[in-house]
Amino acid sequence: MTPKIGTISIERFRAFRELKIEGLGRVNLITGCNNTGKSSMLEALRLLASGGSPAVIAEIIRYREEDMGESDEGGFQISSLFNGFPRWSDTLETLAVIAKGVERPTTLTLSFGWYTEKRNPETGERTFLPAEQRSSGEFDWVRLLVVGLGSGKKVYPLEHLRRVAEGYDLPDLGDEARMPCVFVSPYGGEGTAALGALWDKVALSELEKDVVQALQIIDPHISAVSMVGDEGPRRSRIAMARSEKLSRRVPLRTFGDGMNRLFGIAISLVNARNGLLLIDEFENGMHYSVQLKVWRTIFHLAQWLDVQVFATSHSWDAIEAFQQAAAETPEEGTLVRLVRKGEDIIPTVLHKDELKVAVRQRIEAR
Repeated sequence: MTPKIGTISIERFRAFRELKIEGLGRVNLITGCNNTGKSSMLEALRLLASGGSPAVIAEIIRYREEDMGESDEGGFQISSLFNGFPRWSDTLETLAVIAKGVERPTTLTLSFGWYTEKRNPETGERTFLPAEQRSSGEFDWVRLLVVGLGSGKKVYPLEHLRRVAEGYDLPDLGDEARMPCVFVSPYGGEGTAALGALWDKVALSELEKDVVQALQIIDPHISAVSMVGDEGPRRSRIAMARSEKLSRRVPLRTFGDGMNRLFGIAISLVNARNGLLLIDEFENGMHYSVQLKVWRTIFHLAQWLDVQVFATSHSWDAIEAFQQAAAETPEEGTLVRLVRKGEDIIPTVLHKDELKVAVRQRIEAR
């Protein structure tokens, strides 16, 4: 099976004025110093995979605390996604994420546009027309976020994105525009309640044993996992584990942060079937001694489930373990090193044979 994305181009998104990476593999490790765009690359992939979903846009902005809890009618908060922020401009250039090697539409664009708005006095339905298409009559001018995916286009009033952030559902370009994609944040293992929905999709299926086998990397005595509790403001779901050394179930967190981190990665991986898995700061919470086994599991399941993986790290231990795991599999493991040069970020791509040389000679690859 070939990787879903062979080449990714990111234009005018966050720190990337223009970034193009060719030769991506089944499992990709993105490295680089702080502020070189590692997390931004994952965000760009999330936007592309979601088809520019307003919910994903709002989540990305909120995670970086760029929403500031204020109205965004002028688009200032969303402009944080555009290259050049925080310098404000009413004429931000269109940002684009372009992927080659996938079957679905592969070009996502975000831009701002001024539209005229007309409301149906009976139904309250809102109609938007680009300024050049407006007809005579009384219209209100409104600034919209324009999301383009392939040949499709959708416009969103900026206050709608604020409503999405507050929990309201809004229509997007449709499920046909989406690629399965699961994101694991740097601290994605600390809140197992958030993993309940992912667990429900694999519980009592053949994939459940893969999650348990992954946890056995840290503790081989774990024999089963379940989620207890239910959704609601007063109750949360807790991951429970059964161990052959214990007489009763205990919270998974009892086994430490590394186990919780591994649970988050494993359950996200099996839920990313036929899509993308994005892991920010892979090594968080995991001792260097287990990282090789974790990478081996990721390579194995990624091949079996047809998942393309993008992970970030600035740990030499993670790179060494990644290189060794990549050398053991026919699937392509690729390391992408991002380096800032002036206003640009330059990628260097190392495939597994080149990476083997770099690790052996201790060439800086972080």
